[in-house]
Amino acid sequence: MDNITTYKRFENETDEELIYRITGEKEQIGSWQTVANILNELLGTEYTESKFRKQRQAFDKMLAANQSKFVDSDTQLKELQLQKQEIQKEKRKLYDERLDLNRRLREESRLETTIEKIEDMLSNIANKRYLEYSPVISESENNMIVCLSDLHIGATYYGFDGSYDSFIAKERLEKYLSEIINIQKTYNAENCVCILLGDLISGSIHRKISVTNKENVIEQVKLACEYISDFIYELGKYFKSVELRGVSGNHSRLQDKEDALLGERLDTLILWFIKSMLKNVSNITVFDEDLDDTLSTFFVNDKLYFGIHGDFDSVNDAAIAKLALWAKMTPYCVICGHKHYPAMTDVSGIKVVQSGSLCGSGDEFTRQKRLTGKPSQTALVVNNKGIKCCYPIELE
Repeated sequence: MDNITTYKRFENETDEELIYRITGEKEQIGSWQTVANILNELLGTEYTESKFRKQRQAFDKMLAANQSKFVDSDTQLKELQLQKQEIQKEKRKLYDERLDLNRRLREESRLETTIEKIEDMLSNIANKRYLEYSPVISESENNMIVCLSDLHIGATYYGFDGSYDSFIAKERLEKYLSEIINIQKTYNAENCVCILLGDLISGSIHRKISVTNKENVIEQVKLACEYISDFIYELGKYFKSVELRGVSGNHSRLQDKEDALLGERLDTLILWFIKSMLKNVSNITVFDEDLDDTLSTFFVNDKLYFGIHGDFDSVNDAAIAKLALWAKMTPYCVICGHKHYPAMTDVSGIKVVQSGSLCGSGDEFTRQKRLTGKPSQTALVVNNKGIKCCYPIELE
């Protein structure tokens, strides 16, 4: 190939780039002399073919010597790209976490605002409805333990074997209060412990219960708070001091039995509400914290009492011993509910008192099981020796 005018120099092409390009086409051009002629023409030089041939060899040696670096750079580039992708993923995760955190902070803020509004509402009720009083009670060796068990506020049924609704529940609580006042006067009882033994509301743990409830769960909680607060407020007028304690029952859980958490039962919330509502009455103390939501422990006249609902504990030697071992204390007496009928027994030297229910029989469950029972609650007169007398008070 002798026509050197076929080759042109590219715009902004350096001498080295031109030499590298033309010598790279040596096989097409032909001989090294022809290559030298083309380059001398384009460069304006008069070099021999040996100069360009050796320069090409130097180019090739340099390229071969640095080939691994070019390959490593390509690998490093890929690694950098992967690292960049991982960084992008982490940035996305961080962004999502930040969104989730902000969402939870907003929810907590709304919850705190709601709680503050509830506390303000309860404070207003307390200031208007539950005013301070100062009962004059003489000293006595006798005290009382008053049970409020299985109220099932919200349950509604009417039948030949029993009737119940929220109005009937209120009437029975008023009658119960009247009976307690008579007992207090008879024994000149000085102080009182009122123990809420769970199932204060009917709840909605089963479909059959939800269908027969007159009020929804929120209304049930409101009514239970109102009824019990009124009950305790009036009770406090006849005792030097009243302590209110409580445990949770199975009917107040929020989910099915398999999924429900022990700490998420509405009976605990009711106790918290009542504490806020009765805060102005100095001789009434509400204890909303205990060893556990399922166990309340308290002393009366130096005797240790346990309050439980009864859904986790049976009334037999093994169950009572297991309860004492779990609590790491041996009680003088265990007070429970859950079974819906009153009873009193002795289990290995430990007294067991079982309180009845405010609703009695007549609901779907008792009808299917052919169970009958009168509505009742239990009150105890106690002193230094322990239980002086037990009153299972029927409330028809």
